[in-house]
Amino acid sequence: MPTITVDLSADDPALRKAFTKNLSLWLRTQGVDINHVITRFTQLRDHDVFSGPFPLTTGFAFVRLTVDRARTAAFRRELAERVVRELGPRIAPERVFVQFDPVDPGLHFTGASLAEGAPHE
Repeated sequence: MPTITVDLSADDPALRKAFTKNLSLWLRTQGVDINHVITRFTQLRDHDVFSGPFPLTTGFAFVRLTVDRARTAAFRRELAERVVRELGPRIAPERVFVQFDPVDPGLHFTGASLAEGAPHE
């Protein structure tokens, strides 16, 4: 954990690969096992997103980060800044929207952790 979901209007495999690599490496410097960093991209098409009645047609990203609720506000801010930096210059900073979902990691499972008999409620 953390889990990162990026809804992206840019169909750019190089951007996705660089974003994933660089963000994972930064998280490693923060003590996160990079094997636990899961990033998922979804492609948004023109006219999938509107600002009021007006479609946002190109160059935007919605990023949702699921992180341990014990992480500090400073960590979350720095992570959000990294997200914006890694999406640029392809996506302008004012078109990157970042949201955090703080969670209890003990409430997240994989099929493997359940098969191993990891404790859970």
